[in-house]
Amino acid sequence: MDTYTHNSLIYFLRDKSPRVLLLSGTHGDEYESGKLLEQFLYRQHPNFPSFLYIPQISPSAVEAGTRKNKYNHDINRQFFSDTTDPEAQDVMTLLAPYRFTICIDIHEDPDRTLGFYLYDTGLMTEEQLSTYREVVHTTGARLYTGVDDVDDEDLNLHVEKGYVSLGFELANPSSGFSSRWLHDQGIAERTFTLEIPGKGSSELKEKLLHSVISFLLTTHGII
Repeated sequence: MDTYTHNSLIYFLRDKSPRVLLLSGTHGDEYESGKLLEQFLYRQHPNFPSFLYIPQISPSAVEAGTRKNKYNHDINRQFFSDTTDPEAQDVMTLLAPYRFTICIDIHEDPDRTLGFYLYDTGLMTEEQLSTYREVVHTTGARLYTGVDDVDDEDLNLHVEKGYVSLGFELANPSSGFSSRWLHDQGIAERTFTLEIPGKGSSELKEKLLHSVISFLLTTHGII
């Protein structure tokens, strides 16, 4: 895979027309899983489908190890066409020309030790949900059921056995989520946001990354 820069961003590209968009490093206090994904891609990229990977969506937040970046923004609330956040602007101008089949965005939930869940901009079938949940069980993680963040009106969503569909036709259009922007701009047909348990072991995080990403790519006919 080749390495490129776009203003403040470093990104990796395999193929000029990638089908898969991979993101990590949105929040600097959730970055271990991003580092594990980057290491995995260095080892396995010849066997991986065409992709574009941005390891650090917010380089300044990753450097500081904080949720907010050096502009005092949670960058995942800054994906608007008129945003003033330079890091969000860099991501949007880089991705605007592309069209991806799937986006997989890696986050961590700092409150979880074993509980895993993901957000989906679409809706899995019952058969897909059953397979997905079996895949998660094989890693040793647990399927989280509950509310993501009761103190955040945009994340006060119920997660059922490791899964929540965002339902953007009903969601607040002013959330500023990167997944919402990718959806509305037609850049990614489907986005999955993986919430890896932040207190989990590196071994568990690596198993979840490999297993769930493989499931998503297989389900969408990419591998």
